[in-house]
Amino acid sequence: MQPTGRQNFVRGALVLVVANALVKIIGAVFKIPLTNLFGKEGMGIFTVAYNIYTALFIISTAGLPVAVSKMVAEANALGRVHEVKKILRVAFSAFTVVGGAASVILFFGARAFTELVGNSLAYYAVLAISPALFFTAVMSTIRGYYQGLSDMVPTAVSQVIEALFKLIVGFGLAWVLIENGFSIAVAAAGAIGGVTVGTVFGALYLLVKRARDPQKIPFKARSMEVRKSGEILKNLWMVALPVTVGASVLSLTNLIDMIVVMNRLQDIGYSEASANALYGAYGMSVTLFNLPQTLVTAISVSVIPAIAAAFARRDYIGAGKTMESSIRITAILALPAAAGLSLLSGPILKLLYFNKPQDAAIAAPLLTTLGFAVLFVAMVALTNSILQSMGRVNVPVFTMLIGGVIKLITNYTLVGTPDVNIHGAPIGTTLCYAVITILNFAVISKVCKTAPNVFRVLMRPLLATAGMSAFVLLSYPFLARISGERMAAVLTIGLGACVYFGLLFLVRGITREDILLLPKGEKLIKTLKIR
Repeated sequence: MQPTGRQNFVRGALVLVVANALVKIIGAVFKIPLTNLFGKEGMGIFTVAYNIYTALFIISTAGLPVAVSKMVAEANALGRVHEVKKILRVAFSAFTVVGGAASVILFFGARAFTELVGNSLAYYAVLAISPALFFTAVMSTIRGYYQGLSDMVPTAVSQVIEALFKLIVGFGLAWVLIENGFSIAVAAAGAIGGVTVGTVFGALYLLVKRARDPQKIPFKARSMEVRKSGEILKNLWMVALPVTVGASVLSLTNLIDMIVVMNRLQDIGYSEASANALYGAYGMSVTLFNLPQTLVTAISVSVIPAIAAAFARRDYIGAGKTMESSIRITAILALPAAAGLSLLSGPILKLLYFNKPQDAAIAAPLLTTLGFAVLFVAMVALTNSILQSMGRVNVPVFTMLIGGVIKLITNYTLVGTPDVNIHGAPIGTTLCYAVITILNFAVISKVCKTAPNVFRVLMRPLLATAGMSAFVLLSYPFLARISGERMAAVLTIGLGACVYFGLLFLVRGITREDILLLPKGEKLIKTLKIR
């Protein structure tokens, strides 16, 4: 019996959730010791260079995997299996050129970019990461192809390979350079060079995987229709361009925001080094803030081919059910993470950055505020994917533009206020994503008549999160008195997770139908005795 679209979506999401959890663990093993190695000054340089790279990556290739995934899913749903392979060939030829051009621009423009940002120390780090743009374009194309076929394993494996090489090479180079007396700027370049090496090996894995795949058509084609290369390329651009523009709006907003934050801090009396140090502390909080997002990204990636295929078959009820499952799973993951990061920001940072207690103290209130944004960021990623899979690729462009403007205005005003300074940055981020979330859901509800009731879907995970939050607030002070702050943080997180999932089942936040979609779902239902 062939799995349904919803089963493919849930199983694909689970594969990516597991892989992304591993990637985030590896990333934490990379960034946390790295911060302990060269402090917030080095992390400030690392973060600035990475943000510049991210901005160019999004401009050059952000819409690529979405476009390839959507077109492959639609062609596959209609039985045009010969066209599926042609889409990959056309996309690979076009977008590797774009990725190569972006690498060249970043390499030769490194000095101009770092001077624009107001952090000249990041020059060598930008040089080190510039080749990654080309290899990321290669990965994005092949990942989009497999995602369109609802096969998330190649994406998952390549992400883990990328993260492992980043850890081994990046931290290794940083440690060797520090031990041999090189400057923080050079050590940061060594650390971020690990990102480049990771993309090289991730791309190599995907190229070998695709080369070894059977060349014959694995299932019967229902249509021999194959569009011309020019038409396929045009359609790829028609999907990729709005997605890229939408993502670029927010990425460029973040880049401009970084410039605003750095320069506004200097406007109110901070030196370049002091502003860099404060931004590095903010980067420490952002590192933890980003942890839950990667798990949710797995759902966003998986939902595109599932909903796109459903719309291609005109199965609007199936599309609505997939939306409901994706929103519920996203909320189940994001809500407890948001509450935990806000309520335990100080203990978590002290636990992880034990060699930098002063830096952790500066970052703690920033993370408390950012915790509120976790749910909104998760829903923005998901709703953008839903809109793109429905063919409404232009909507996220406008909603993110509105959110970006709100963020820039808020940060310019608050960061430039001496009593607020860097604390204005997380406030701007939270407002930005909250507005985008509300606007996206409003459009989805208006356009899709089978869209689920968001309030109803979120209510039960919210109740479980509220109960968990009460437990955390009561238990941590008690545990800290008897076991110390670090052990109390670990115990509270573990016990809080158990309380949350217990309450989730108690309030029936996970439905029997959701569990049936999982691998071995019937066994799970019997084991958990769910009626």
